Amino acid sequence: MRHLLKRWQPVRQHLSPLEQRVLDYIFEHPERVIDCKVDELAKTLYVSTATISRTCQALGFRGFQELKYALQQAIQREPTAGAEPESFPLQKHVDRFRRDFEMTIRQLDYGKIRRVAAIMHESPRIEFFGVGNSLFPCLEAAKKLTFAGKWCNARTDWDDLEMTAQSMTEDDLAFLVSYSGETQSILHFAQILKRNRVKLVTLTGPHPNRLERMADIVLKGHITDCYDGQLDLCSRFPFSLLLDLVIIEYIRQRRESSTRRP
Repeated sequence: MRHLLKRWQPVRQHLSPLEQRVLDYIFEHPERVIDCKVDELAKTLYVSTATISRTCQALGFRGFQELKYALQQAIQREPTAGAEPESFPLQKHVDRFRRDFEMTIRQLDYGKIRRVAAIMHESPRIEFFGVGNSLFPCLEAAKKLTFAGKWCNARTDWDDLEMTAQSMTEDDLAFLVSYSGETQSILHFAQILKRNRVKLVTLTGPHPNRLERMADIVLKGHITDCYDGQLDLCSRFPFSLLLDLVIIEYIRQRRESSTRRP
């Protein structure tokens, strides 16, 4: 549960005082929130149901019911008293990786993969935006695409990312990678790119989020929360998997296109 609440904490500074009241109550009493109706919570906090709805949307959910479901799932995943400590046996991590792989493949939309590859073929410039642990799939994808003959970049310096976002145009394509879809710097770059009408492809985890709302095409990787204290052990390999499939499809389409030329 604390990992879910930790993801929501950066959103608080962007909320109104009434919305902050709602979020603070969710932080302090998640079990009560799960068991109550939206009008009951509104009466408890002396706010309107619309305020609660806006808070839920700011956290990346469509409404109160979706937020309650996320809370319930997070609580069910919490270790119970007497359960094994958080340093799980290795087999549980193997099972987690297998589940993330299988869920990512099961939910794969091949039509989206083909559309992204087609846009890549048409775009003179491709940029990857990722920070923290989400940077590494970007670097790997940019390297593979470069070796495949497509001009692209994944930049590590934040000033470079800022200038890159500012300079891109509607002819270009940007990949934005963020597990939570709520990373403030990535949301900032997305807003700049959106203003410039750059085509946006987002790769996020399974939860609803603000980043995907700005995308032209949304790709989802199934990633299970895993932390050791403050250490983020969530693996980003589903993002690498999705990007590999996009690159392979791009190469296939390019070769197919070249064979059709007279």
